[in-house]
Amino acid sequence: MSSSWPPQLKEWVQQCLAKATSANKTAVNNELKQAHKDGTVNTTDWSKVELKTDNPTTPSFPSAYTFDTTEQDEAKARRAARFQKEAEVFKNGGNEQSGPHYTPDADADLGSRIAGIGPLPSQVGRKKLKGKGGAGFGYAEPEPEVDPNVINWDKYTIKGTSTKLEKSYLRLTSEPSPADIRPLPVLKQTLQLLKQKWKQNHNYAYALDQFKSMRQDLTKDLGEYNQCQSMLRQLYELGLSGHPKEFLSYRIMYLLHTKNMSDMTSLLAALTPEEKEDPGVHHALQVHAALVTSNYVRFFRLFLEAPNMSGYIMDHFVERERAQALAIMSKAYMTLPLPYLTKTLAFEDDEETDQFLSAHNAAVYTYTRDPKDPWKPIALSERVWDCKKAHGACVHATQQYRVVDLKGQVD
Repeated sequence: MSSSWPPQLKEWVQQCLAKATSANKTAVNNELKQAHKDGTVNTTDWSKVELKTDNPTTPSFPSAYTFDTTEQDEAKARRAARFQKEAEVFKNGGNEQSGPHYTPDADADLGSRIAGIGPLPSQVGRKKLKGKGGAGFGYAEPEPEVDPNVINWDKYTIKGTSTKLEKSYLRLTSEPSPADIRPLPVLKQTLQLLKQKWKQNHNYAYALDQFKSMRQDLTKDLGEYNQCQSMLRQLYELGLSGHPKEFLSYRIMYLLHTKNMSDMTSLLAALTPEEKEDPGVHHALQVHAALVTSNYVRFFRLFLEAPNMSGYIMDHFVERERAQALAIMSKAYMTLPLPYLTKTLAFEDDEETDQFLSAHNAAVYTYTRDPKDPWKPIALSERVWDCKKAHGACVHATQQYRVVDLKGQVD
């Protein structure tokens, strides 16, 4: 039947199909079906005929940046319907017409049959899928382009399941378990409980322990932070207003944590004099200099003086630097007072210092009990650390921090 249509009509149909988009494809097809039903196929000047769908009064699909709430909901519904249809097509082996919703129609795709060019361009962008027999072709569900360098964040995100409102702070020595981590709703309840208890008894030691535990649950996955700051950095480069210098200092800290010296070198080379003068960036550069020169005394002073939120990032690698510092100190000295370690390595108190040493089998002291009274233990503030005997354990401790967790690394 297609041979009975005049060449001018065929040419016009081809032009209409070339202009068709996924948004108006159905409307174009419907108009083409009606083109021959008024008996003027051979008398119409098709070069002057325009489809109504080519000149819509309103956009067929609103801009992703301008639609209001109602239009946004409609757009989402259309996308959902399209994805559902594509899923059914894929389920049916790639044959769109084999689905349960297909109804044969003699006038279907009339424009395509007139022009003799195959189906309408509704399948543009879909890959041909060769059948099992090797001869047939179908249409597969569109496969999104995947960047092999981008990690699946959901795979590594730790979702807590613990419902305990109160939990003591414990230093992690292995991968955290979801059963030990409280999710955000539980942590919000914990915060309210701690506020109430603080008003009742003002127990500082208890409050400190509980808030440290809360912070630990909130900062399990540094990779999530890096994902956010990497995207924010790109937005700043596009002109987004905000605090780019502050987050630049955080990026320097993150690179120090991950020991990414390659990216660090590139970043330092790109810094402008104005950026270097920023207090946060200047502090981060001083931290970098302290680590490069193994100046642990300066590093821990800078740790205590960290501006903005830099201290929270430094928390992730401060233990690594403490272990490194202890390895150096244990080789350079014979003995050292425990309070000296507490002050130099920025521990909160002697008890925390002793716990850190014990966790690494390095809590070796010259005396733990009073020589004059063996039944009387020596207070931590009076204990002396035996550097030589603890040196082996300190060196071994540094090996535990050689591998840096790079979950969420985005450049």
